[in-house]
Amino acid sequence: MNNVPTLRQLQYLIALEKTGNFRRAADMCFVTQPTLSAGIAEMEKLLGLDVLDRSQHKKLIFTPFGLEVLTTAKAIMPRLESLSHMAQQMSKPLSGDIRLGLIPTMAPYLLPTLLPALQNNFPNIDFQIVEAMSATLVTKLEESALDIALMAFPYETPNLKQKIFFDEPFLCASQKKTFKTKQKLTLNNLDAHKLLLLEDGHCLRDHALSACKMQNNEDKKTLSATSLLTIIQMVSQGHGITLLPQMVIDHGALPKRLDLHAFESPPPSRKIGAAWRAENPRASDINAILMKAEAILTA
Repeated sequence: MNNVPTLRQLQYLIALEKTGNFRRAADMCFVTQPTLSAGIAEMEKLLGLDVLDRSQHKKLIFTPFGLEVLTTAKAIMPRLESLSHMAQQMSKPLSGDIRLGLIPTMAPYLLPTLLPALQNNFPNIDFQIVEAMSATLVTKLEESALDIALMAFPYETPNLKQKIFFDEPFLCASQKKTFKTKQKLTLNNLDAHKLLLLEDGHCLRDHALSACKMQNNEDKKTLSATSLLTIIQMVSQGHGITLLPQMVIDHGALPKRLDLHAFESPPPSRKIGAAWRAENPRASDINAILMKAEAILTA
């Protein structure tokens, strides 16, 4: 068994695949670059074959054998992490790290209230926050790189469990005097106006289009932006209208030139909830956190 790679060496290899760069991989593993490079070289010496193709100096390329080692490493590490989490759960529940992900259209509005309350209720848990779009969060959950993702639904997560906390209505934001004062809108009221949306990849874009019963086609009057802040400023300058989730409005600090209009019942909406892996060894901790998060967010 002397020629078996160490777990640390396998971690180095996985980090290299994720980052594509020795320096960033070393930062990810909290070691120096020479330490990581030496670990990879020692693994190759143990195995008797190269795992990296060093003929391409400017690009990190795995050898065919290296790809086999990487596949094995990625299968082994989650199982070993599960053992570690299981031991922690049995010896000291509701402690240690919990990796919590949120989408960008939720994180700045929920975290200021949610995170302090969670830390107060679970003082022995270190909540590590990851902000990313839905597709990235789902991938991280499936790869065991994340424990819980707070997201907007509907969103397909076939390999994960979902829990819906509440329905969140959309309101229409426009420059003042675009619509009559205090007018409640129908979706037909939006037809003559350019709809400003987040760029492709944001689930808020898909939910807004679905709420408006519009397809993502080229003949609709839309304009895409990279952030909600950009959209809000453009709307306040009269460049179109948009749909804003209630949590954005509750957060305040909207431009004075902006008007907000509710919709006739039932209003367009999205669902706010969480996704997680059913087989997570810290399932009881996750369930406790989700119950508390739901109570905080729906209070």
